[in-house]
Amino acid sequence: MTFKNIPLLLLGCLGSIISLQAQDSSYHNYLYDSRTAYFRQLPVARNPVVFFGDSITQWGDWCEFLGKANILNRGIAGDNTNGLLARVEEVARHRPARLFILVGTNDLNKQMPAVSIAANYRRIIGAVQQASPHTRIYVQSVLPINNQLIGRQYYSGTNEQIIALNTLLKSMAAEEHVTFVDVYTSLLDNTGQMDARYTYDGLHLSGEGYLKWVQVLKQGRFI
Repeated sequence: MTFKNIPLLLLGCLGSIISLQAQDSSYHNYLYDSRTAYFRQLPVARNPVVFFGDSITQWGDWCEFLGKANILNRGIAGDNTNGLLARVEEVARHRPARLFILVGTNDLNKQMPAVSIAANYRRIIGAVQQASPHTRIYVQSVLPINNQLIGRQYYSGTNEQIIALNTLLKSMAAEEHVTFVDVYTSLLDNTGQMDARYTYDGLHLSGEGYLKWVQVLKQGRFI
């Protein structure tokens, strides 16, 4: 082996590390596996609106918020972009009329680089576009946190990280010709934190928080 080969070997190792980060399977747990199996047993819906994400999506009563019956909630608490990618075919099989994606909070908590999160978004979007080319896809910004209310023993992400990720997601959405929806800004107070009215633990949304999110979707005529 010559010294000329060392940079190439280092690049190969770095690529392997990034690949392993992007393929993390730690999303697998009892809730994820049981809820995914449950979804796959359900019949195919006809051109529904689908909300796809983690606990922030799962805990939203979307049919009630929007006054529509043909809405599928495909949120799973604790999920991340790797988990969504692993179950995207279950969503795509419904040929959704509209697909609203919000995920990334748990990726940041696992110290996953923003570029890797955005790369997984591209894979998710690509899989949907291939299986259901007429689906209108909406990438929703990752939501802010409130540092005064959040339990740091459970969550390590910061608003600075979220802002950087959202900037990447906005650019990625434009490149993939899908719609980026800025929910982040509408949930802020005048100090740049998530408004305490909109959260009960600094991370997850209160009823008022969900209603504000729905207002953003309606005012933007995304739904």
